[in-house]
Amino acid sequence: MSAKLGPYVQMVKLGREMALRYEKDRNLALQPLISHYLDEVEVNIASDAFDHRGFMENIRDDLRPRTPAIADCRRTAFLQAATDALDARVERHALEG
Repeated sequence: MSAKLGPYVQMVKLGREMALRYEKDRNLALQPLISHYLDEVEVNIASDAFDHRGFMENIRDDLRPRTPAIADCRRTAFLQAATDALDARVERHALEG
């Protein structure tokens, strides 16, 4: 499967959707939402035998906020927290692998 159609695409879409919901709903707490998102990533990693590190790196690269001018936006805060968490998982995976 090509990188443009790989399984990480659904995780990027989910991350962006969750970021939009986080932005719109001031009652949502960031950390539980990030934990839920990472649980979804873990489910996808566990369900297949492919390059898990590359999977997480592709998600992270596509989720990384691209416009620093809106750094105070809740959506950007979610995306930055998700990419930071994915960075940590990639590092942990590299140490374990």
